[in-house]
Amino acid sequence: MSSPQAPEDGQGCGDRGDPPGDLRSVLVTTVLNLEPLDEDLFRGRHYWVPAKRLFGGQIVGQALVAAAKSVSEDVHVHSLHCYFVRAGDPKVPVLYQVERTRTGSSFSVRSVKAVQHGKPIFICQASFQQAQPSPMQHQFSMPTVPPPEELLDCETLIDQYLRDPNLQKRYPLVLNRIAAQEVPIEIKPVNPSPLSQLQRMEPKQMFWVRARGYIGPELESPGAQG
Repeated sequence: MSSPQAPEDGQGCGDRGDPPGDLRSVLVTTVLNLEPLDEDLFRGRHYWVPAKRLFGGQIVGQALVAAAKSVSEDVHVHSLHCYFVRAGDPKVPVLYQVERTRTGSSFSVRSVKAVQHGKPIFICQASFQQAQPSPMQHQFSMPTVPPPEELLDCETLIDQYLRDPNLQKRYPLVLNRIAAQEVPIEIKPVNPSPLSQLQRMEPKQMFWVRARGYIGPELESPGAQG
């Protein structure tokens, strides 16, 4: 349940090579821009480090971008298997080595290894397929949920929590720390529960998720979409 957000008038224009000016858009645009070093070899840098280790979603996204650069634009990624084998070091860049495991007429497979300090920290295999009609369905049907335009994002919910004197007294450090974070991903819970009811929530949650701001033209190409 995600979708890229197109640039607004006056943002990300010009030669389209300059990233938008707001911080969250810059984070997304620059993180997913890999530096080519050689054929099937790329370097990724870090612009958002929420902890002492690298954010796993960043590594997955950069690895998928690296894999997509080695396939034609008429295929879509339909399967991704990932393994985190070591903690990522936020002090050094990550090298992404792409192996062209198989290139077929309908399916192509790419293996990607993310390396730091000469050792793999992450490995994945991505399978790409040409768009074809098929009676087979390998996923659950879309649940009936409100559209994202009718829901509040996490920042608005946290702001409401901070206005509650009881919650502010019980969770002052946690709520303020979350509110101060610059997160490049917009998340809208479908059924947010008050903090007082967290212990009684169902073991299932649904979210609308998308990147904040414009993520660049390259990720709009069919070969790089998930």
